[in-house]
Amino acid sequence: MVNADHHALDFAEYERGISMSLLSRFREGALRLNRIEAFSDGVFAIIVTLLVLELKVPPLKDHASAAELAHALVEILPKFVSWLISFVIICKFWLNHHHILGLARHADYGLVWLNSLFLMGQSFIPFPTAMMGEYADNPLAVSFFGIVFAINTVMFIGLRAYIVRRLIKPELAAEQDPHAGLKGLIGPASYLVGATLAWVDIPAAFITYALTPLFYITPPRPYMAATPKPAE
Repeated sequence: MVNADHHALDFAEYERGISMSLLSRFREGALRLNRIEAFSDGVFAIIVTLLVLELKVPPLKDHASAAELAHALVEILPKFVSWLISFVIICKFWLNHHHILGLARHADYGLVWLNSLFLMGQSFIPFPTAMMGEYADNPLAVSFFGIVFAINTVMFIGLRAYIVRRLIKPELAAEQDPHAGLKGLIGPASYLVGATLAWVDIPAAFITYALTPLFYITPPRPYMAATPKPAE
């Protein structure tokens, strides 16, 4: 019995050692950031292209009928709105992504994989965008849109946190807001509010989605810690 316990303890320590070794490997590497930036920019470019491909010219029975065309354009208005909301949010993600990569002194394997997971989430965006545009009166479709963007925002927050904690340029460390992670949760919380509103008021959900990116339309300014006033 003692030998069995001893072997079990050794196996547990072995597994722990493997896990620690794997985690430490993610912190290795001094990769150039320009490769990551170029790859990321390419993915973002493809995503915004896929978004607009969902906007198709409506078919008309009478090609000369302005009334029929106007009616058809009104019917696909939700697709335009969905496209516009997603386009603005993706541009906001791209701008802030560019900003946080500029904080890093180099890239390690952990950053590469976290960035890849973030881009995976971004590449999924055209699907909920198309679904919400096609079924704008379906609460599940509208709610799913908000859930996807909430998850994407959480992944971005995680990517930023990794850079600030492990890869920040020394000269920029003091400029980072220590509460940025907490403030960043406003985004996913707002998207989840929209996802909830979709079940009771779909137009309110659309408005919530449209207003949410305004919180992060530009990267944050350098953090300036309050300095105590000199005693008189």
